[in-house]
Amino acid sequence: MTSSVETIGQATDIDALERILDVQGKFLIDAGCGDMHLSRALAERGASVLAIDPDPIQAQKNREAPVFPNVGFAECGAQAIPVENHSVDGVVFPYSLHHVPSELYAAVFAEMLRVLTPDGFLYILEPIAAGELNEVMRLFHDEQQVRAEAQSAIEKLARPLFRDYRVIEYLTPVKYETWEQYAAKYAGKSYNTRYTEADVRADDVRRRFLELGEHKQFRFEMPKRVSYLARPVPSPAS
Repeated sequence: MTSSVETIGQATDIDALERILDVQGKFLIDAGCGDMHLSRALAERGASVLAIDPDPIQAQKNREAPVFPNVGFAECGAQAIPVENHSVDGVVFPYSLHHVPSELYAAVFAEMLRVLTPDGFLYILEPIAAGELNEVMRLFHDEQQVRAEAQSAIEKLARPLFRDYRVIEYLTPVKYETWEQYAAKYAGKSYNTRYTEADVRADDVRRRFLELGEHKQFRFEMPKRVSYLARPVPSPAS
């Protein structure tokens, strides 16, 4: 069984989040935080944030980054978060759940029940495997299967653990100045080991990017889905 989908048209990620959440005064986990840009945005809106990421290369960059008020960092996966039981108001997965190995999904969602307060929430932002940018990316990195596995895990493993469940979809405008900007973005992602810079810069990838974007100044729309789960179901041991 699936939830009815709310569509909100065009929105940035932070716009969409603010339509759903008030993070003022909340303690949040940014799971799979990357460069912590969302962590900083959440802190600017009044949250205290522990950013976590298991990628050692990105983790080192985060440790060397300037300190930002009310943002901390830990190098770890979402299946073992270094916080006390029921101490977290919300966990946000920004484009990161589909990077979790499928064999860890059950452990990750069990960890959500451990760390979240009784009124806590899980906010999972995932790209939808559709649209022109996906058509370009799948030439060097096809995520159709892993994204489908992530959505299946949300429905089958996470949803039964929460009382409230909403699904929101929106489109985010994306603008590139040049092909080089696009290629550099994906070539520099340290957590992706399934493709190389040569794969990104292959002739067929460049050709398709130019075919789809050159006539419209490389303006695209990226479809996204938010799964919002709130109020964990108490376990028998609680």
